[in-house]
Amino acid sequence: MLFLAIFNYSPEDRNLVIERGMQSLEKESGVEVKGEWFDLSGHRVFRLFEADDDVRLAASIYNWTDLGVAEVIPVMNTDKALKLLKKITKK
Repeated sequence: MLFLAIFNYSPEDRNLVIERGMQSLEKESGVEVKGEWFDLSGHRVFRLFEADDDVRLAASIYNWTDLGVAEVIPVMNTDKALKLLKKITKK
């Protein structure tokens, strides 16, 4: 399943977030990063990733909780979501 994580951190932790981000560029087991964007005007990182295992998903997020707060949102391709919603509402 796809997830969008929005990670917010304090300005004073900026350098630590950059450092850790550079160190964790390798793949985390069970979590495939599809894309990542660093908010240059604020103190946020956006990451789109796929994970099928809730334990690995939780572990990948937990590794950052000492530096900020992550909001994790399950997402779906719009075309797929619209077809699913159409099917669900017909019942």
